[in-house]
Amino acid sequence: MAEIAHGVMLAGALAGTGATLARGRRLRALDALAALAMLAAMLDTAFTGVLPGVAWAAVLVLAGLAIGIRSRLDRSRRSASAVPKGPRPVGSRSRPLHDLHHALALIATGWLVAAAGRNDAGVSGATHAHAAALLPAGTIVVLAVVALGAWVAARALREGRRGVGHGVMAASMTVMLAAMAAPGLATALGA
Repeated sequence: MAEIAHGVMLAGALAGTGATLARGRRLRALDALAALAMLAAMLDTAFTGVLPGVAWAAVLVLAGLAIGIRSRLDRSRRSASAVPKGPRPVGSRSRPLHDLHHALALIATGWLVAAAGRNDAGVSGATHAHAAALLPAGTIVVLAVVALGAWVAARALREGRRGVGHGVMAASMTVMLAAMAAPGLATALGA
């Protein structure tokens, strides 16, 4: 199970980074940095182990917090400006929810990377699963972030072509987080 989770996790990281960087001129620098940090963390912890898991966890948690702060600032700027008359452009309703999921997924991933780093004596491609046994509260939090990601992805994909980028990013982060948490969840649930 660990090898499958490992492959799915890396595929999710690659798909999420690709979807983020493919946004073109709508790409925000913070999103690009967070995606590249996520991919670097996954590749490093899976193959090389140059930085310890706790260092990658710090990078991912800081990226998640920065995205959450940016989202909050964007909402306060929008509410301070005059409310536009007429219909909203497609995708503008889901942006705060997408940012919330992105921030929470980065923070949860950082937590899982740090937890796995404490349990791994060394990096081994065959046994490294990026997960550790989760406490019941941690299990609930990870499952909630995964459920939120599935909902954000489904909502974004219903918006049509303009929502595909957000949908792919949310789906890939959700799949990656679920794959990272699967071995730890199985251990926590006694499977």
